[in-house]
Amino acid sequence: MTVLVLALDALDEGLIDHFDLDAFRLESSGSLQTYAHTKDVPYTPEVWATVATGLPPEEHGIAAAGTSEWDNPALEFASRFTGHLSEGTRGTLGRFVRSRTGERERIGETDRESMFDADDAVVHNWPGVHDGRPLQRAWDLMNAVAQGMGRREFERELFGQAAGQFGWAREMLRHPVSIAGVHVHALDAAGHAYADDEAALRRAYERIGGFVDEVVDALGPDDDLLLLSDHGMRTAFYPPDAGENPASHSWRAYAAATADTRPESVYDVREWVEGRAATEIAGGDAAAGADERIEMPTDRLRELGYLE
Repeated sequence: MTVLVLALDALDEGLIDHFDLDAFRLESSGSLQTYAHTKDVPYTPEVWATVATGLPPEEHGIAAAGTSEWDNPALEFASRFTGHLSEGTRGTLGRFVRSRTGERERIGETDRESMFDADDAVVHNWPGVHDGRPLQRAWDLMNAVAQGMGRREFERELFGQAAGQFGWAREMLRHPVSIAGVHVHALDAAGHAYADDEAALRRAYERIGGFVDEVVDALGPDDDLLLLSDHGMRTAFYPPDAGENPASHSWRAYAAATADTRPESVYDVREWVEGRAATEIAGGDAAAGADERIEMPTDRLRELGYLE
């Protein structure tokens, strides 16, 4: 009895139709209203924090300089003034700081309540809410491509990371979890790398679609699956993008659900998910979720050095 949310960054409604991929077409599917705040187009940490909390960026705080945090107080102070710079400029500055100081910024995390704070809810990684390191790794891969990384290495790293994220999602379906969420950045990274290569981007969509099929096959009779994107990706080959800059974010965000309804806006997702989770719990055996205590041989673990 789990509501599983797969946050498929940059899954583009138009490209799903262009590639004619049924893997992303669930019982209910269509466009998802999204927004732009500090940039001209939707920006990953801002939108995904809204999806999880139901709040605008002015309230959840993951906006502009709030999208990154530093352990070093001086760098944290300086970062407050870079929030409105372009993504490329901020990336260049970040690489310069890392090379000179060894410090690394983190994806900012909101302190507001989210759908993953519910009882028995779990989240693997979610920009703006929980553990942004996988997103940083995907961004690092995009930078590496710009600096000459080959296609084979890029795809091995990118889809290897995605395989682990989808594997986690399938495993959560085997446990008494009310809500499970995981963010997958593979289509965004592939969209930036392959915006002018239709065949390569099609293969990326097909690969992620295969992962989605595996999750659908793992669903139990009472489970719900929700696919979401925060934005799409403009390309050089998709006719409606003529005259636009390829590899820039599009407004073609998408939602699909195994239920007969789906959220209409990024602001509606939390309410939809929590409503579905409450319905499933009410229809099941709530007592089955009781957690049993595990007895560990703590003295022996201390001898081995695992415990203090």
